[in-house]
Amino acid sequence: LSQQQTLSHGAIGPGRYVCIAVSDAGRGMDEATLRRIFEPFFTTRSSGNGLGLATVREIVREHGGALNVRSTPNGGSRFEALLTCIAAVTPVPALRPPALPLGGGETVLMIEDDREQRLRDEEILAALGYEPVGFAREEDAIASHLMASKRFDAIVIGGLPPLKSALACAASLCKAASDRPILMATASVDEIDANALIAAGVSEIVRRPLVATEIAAALKRCLAARLTAVSTDAG
Repeated sequence: LSQQQTLSHGAIGPGRYVCIAVSDAGRGMDEATLRRIFEPFFTTRSSGNGLGLATVREIVREHGGALNVRSTPNGGSRFEALLTCIAAVTPVPALRPPALPLGGGETVLMIEDDREQRLRDEEILAALGYEPVGFAREEDAIASHLMASKRFDAIVIGGLPPLKSALACAASLCKAASDRPILMATASVDEIDANALIAAGVSEIVRRPLVATEIAAALKRCLAARLTAVSTDAG
């Protein structure tokens, strides 16, 4: 491509790309359905969780690509994933990237006031093997946690300006269930005092918006530490 191109779901800049296309001759989709197919939990089926295409979009996006989908009712569908093409000057040995540490279905309580960001973060956690439960308001999250604290295995707090509110929320959740790891997602750690984090019960700091590799490793560490602590107490 010699210039930026806008696709149905994303945009790509100038450069060389490889296109992976999958098409069928099925019943197709109308415009309303086509606009929503990559939303987490959206599905037109009677069963299913609607996370398949959401996961596809996240993988393509993390590789610097975009998706182009064309479909008409009763006219089939065509999905195109465009990924950057990298030409190596000299042959290099094939290296297998380290596998992401995946969850085992643990439930993660999330607080994020930005709707689009919340949906994207839920998408990331679901793709990593967790069951995300997102809240826009800290009051709703705290109320839900107090009513069913055993339901949640970990907590991720993000998007609660000012910082004092986020720390107060973490402290309230920690008081309700001190054995649940609390992670705080923030765009900058410059203003955060370590003693304040410890006092609020925050286990780890991660970037906001969430990065799949970072949140995967952080959750795995926190949940493993929690299991170790529980085993030690039981012993």
